[in-house]
Amino acid sequence: MAYVSPQHGKAAFHWARCNVYAAQTWFSVHHTELNVTAGQIPYNQETQINTLQVRRCAHCNQYSFWIGQKLLFPEIIGAPLPHPETPDIVKADFEEARAVFGRSPRSSAALLRLAIQKICKHLGQPGKNLNHDIGPLVTAGLPVQIQRSLDIVRVVGNNQVHPGVLDVRDDPETATSRFELVNAIVEDRIARPKQIDTLYMKLPEAARKQIEGPDAKAAAKDPHP
Repeated sequence: MAYVSPQHGKAAFHWARCNVYAAQTWFSVHHTELNVTAGQIPYNQETQINTLQVRRCAHCNQYSFWIGQKLLFPEIIGAPLPHPETPDIVKADFEEARAVFGRSPRSSAALLRLAIQKICKHLGQPGKNLNHDIGPLVTAGLPVQIQRSLDIVRVVGNNQVHPGVLDVRDDPETATSRFELVNAIVEDRIARPKQIDTLYMKLPEAARKQIEGPDAKAAAKDPHP
């Protein structure tokens, strides 16, 4: 399901603490500002009432604190969630990039470049240099749109060392696009093949043999389609 950002008064949304779409319970907390005279606090002298709203997530039971429409605590991470099939070694960098995104898009983008290199390694490439990894991934069937996105990441990374050419500190959208690129690669290269393999293995054995026979012959005739 699509990511639903936390908003005041919503009955359900994705919460940053657990990354789960869950029901939210809202409470109102009132405090009374009292006059203090001669060391005594008159119980019945109420001068002002402010409303603090507290929300509890039904999934993780963690709390957040709001005044009006403003979230006071904890800080909202305004970046996409990692794809569920993201490898753990990549997810760690992805989550760290999300954590620093609001304060430093440049740091976030750098962490996501590292995450992309780790995805390339997960997919069988050296994972040390995007210049060397992109070509083999394209040969293996990487869509041209993702190839171009990787080329953008490569060019931005190379030019970032030259002042005045392209500075991610002034371009949060660049960091945001890298979150989306990581998820796109995971969906295309990891999640979708896994889903297809699962569906294929659910076929009866006789049906699989019927499919594998012609496919194996075609592959033998043309090993490099």
